[in-house]
Amino acid sequence: MAMGTEVIIRLTYDEFRRLPDDGRRYELVHGEVHVSPSPNVKHQRTLWNLSSSLSLYSKTHDVGQFYFAPLDVVLAADTALQPDLMFIRKERAAIIEANNIAGPPDLVVEILSPSTAAHDRATKLALYAEAGVPWVWFLDPDAKTVETLKLENGKYYFHSILSGNQTLTSPLFPGWQLTLHELFDFRTGF
Repeated sequence: MAMGTEVIIRLTYDEFRRLPDDGRRYELVHGEVHVSPSPNVKHQRTLWNLSSSLSLYSKTHDVGQFYFAPLDVVLAADTALQPDLMFIRKERAAIIEANNIAGPPDLVVEILSPSTAAHDRATKLALYAEAGVPWVWFLDPDAKTVETLKLENGKYYFHSILSGNQTLTSPLFPGWQLTLHELFDFRTGF
């Protein structure tokens, strides 16, 4: 009697791009395909609040470009992630391609949810460090907290941990600020 052997097919990014689009959000982690659940309302409001504020800043300061998921960030031949928000400095615009971001952004923002937090904090953070992403922000709409992490010598260190009435700022965006009250304002306006 022959024993069965499990076969795990690993994909390259080029093979991954040829998969049919079924409307779901996929990431490629060392050749393995991972699916993410769709975001909830708090996630989307947090993303809107942050991106609206940063958009106003970028209109008056020529610092770079912001992009949102779903958009692949290709970190290796077998790894492509989709951060919720990413920023590429103007000086590094060459990594912006027609179908993806071909290299590490200067900032990635992950908005945590109970279903994705462990993946974001463990798997994705390690991949960001390996690729050399200088800044990672974790926004937690349920806890109403922000953690900003800076890469130093291949490891992330907390730059700031914010909660309550504190204000989010960044060395990437001199003069920009957003209070956590504004960031985590979930009112819809109707």
